[in-house]
Amino acid sequence: MQQASEDTHPSFEAILPGTYLLKVPFGPVWTGIVLVRGEKNILIDSSHLEPETYLLPALDELGMKIGDIDWLLNTHVHGDHIGGHHALVTRYGLKTATLASAADALRDPVKVAVRVRTRFPRNSPPPQSYLKGVEPDRLLDEGELLEGRFRALATPGHDDDCLVWIDTMTGTAFTGDSIQANGTICQGVAFYRDLAAYRQTLAKLSVEPLDNIVCGHDYDGIGGVVTGRGAVADALRFCAERVKVYGVRIAAYVKEGVPVEDEPVSLAERLIHDEGCGMPEKLFLALHTVSEHLKQGNMV
Repeated sequence: MQQASEDTHPSFEAILPGTYLLKVPFGPVWTGIVLVRGEKNILIDSSHLEPETYLLPALDELGMKIGDIDWLLNTHVHGDHIGGHHALVTRYGLKTATLASAADALRDPVKVAVRVRTRFPRNSPPPQSYLKGVEPDRLLDEGELLEGRFRALATPGHDDDCLVWIDTMTGTAFTGDSIQANGTICQGVAFYRDLAAYRQTLAKLSVEPLDNIVCGHDYDGIGGVVTGRGAVADALRFCAERVKVYGVRIAAYVKEGVPVEDEPVSLAERLIHDEGCGMPEKLFLALHTVSEHLKQGNMV
């Protein structure tokens, strides 16, 4: 898995025609900001940092200013994806658009952070109380096009407000964290708060005519950028297979007598050891996933 350092100064990388990815250092990994250039210039996600840190210098390298951006979009409101939104809106006047179903989360990201980080208090960091929301300028219904080009799909599972933006001109899905593969080193395994919804999201994306996927991180098993319809199908299939493997593993552990604790640390550690991509310092993300599989009917 590619790692990033807070000392690096990344630039936008051209990943597809007219499409650029800025890999902002985020602990041992990166979190992505996407730029799509065209008749309208679009930013998707804003990382966890103030825009002056990496975004503005990276735009300057492309000969662009923040005023050249027509829309700021989001894939979900976890802090590593919308931490720069408030500054981009209040300091630089960017317009924001999102699905109507995700608007409340964008207005109040702290509420989302509390929901994620307090379910397992002994194994979670404090909620990101410093996050500031924004009022969307444009609310779209699912299937409605932004600027005649970008279509948003509701893709819950990782979290309730997740959405995928599809560039209909290039057939590219900007998925953020909506597909999880085998997780990142910060998670240990794929992280989903709602297993049934995550399965539905994978099925929903599998019937879309997608030529490319751009993820919000470098995910174990698929990477960060997937190109070609065959590779896209393989990546989505891999995500679905991981869900099945986790379920089979957890069922076997329970049958072997691994304790099912209130915060199921023993099960999470065993799953990460057997199937994961690195043991995180805090297990809360894996605990969400394991707990979903422990629910009746969701074991496999």
